[in-house]
Amino acid sequence: MLASLCALLLGGCGGGGSGGSDLSSGIQGVVQAGPTCPVKQVGSPCPDRPVPSTLRAIRADRRIAAGRTDDRGRFRLALEPGTYVVTATPLAGTMTPVPVTVTVTSGAYAKVTLEADTGIR
Repeated sequence: MLASLCALLLGGCGGGGSGGSDLSSGIQGVVQAGPTCPVKQVGSPCPDRPVPSTLRAIRADRRIAAGRTDDRGRFRLALEPGTYVVTATPLAGTMTPVPVTVTVTSGAYAKVTLEADTGIR
């Protein structure tokens, strides 16, 4: 059932395809960790950085989809239309995932930037 609900396509990886899923909707984007510096200074930007992570999308009816990003934090996750709470958990470190609510519409991929809080203040 999970296989029919979701498929993960890693951006930049060969193979394409949808892992057996014919869904034409879902979410795509990147997972970023931040802040990366204790103090931001003018002229010395301190951008968030992409991080490899696991993904979890939960719909109101409790259907769960899961996947992983590529090494640069990018992902593409096929999902049925609906509203999901999506969380990305970085594979390394002790960052706190920040859940995001995303609405997936039929025939489209919603663009999402998922955050992981580094705890740096």
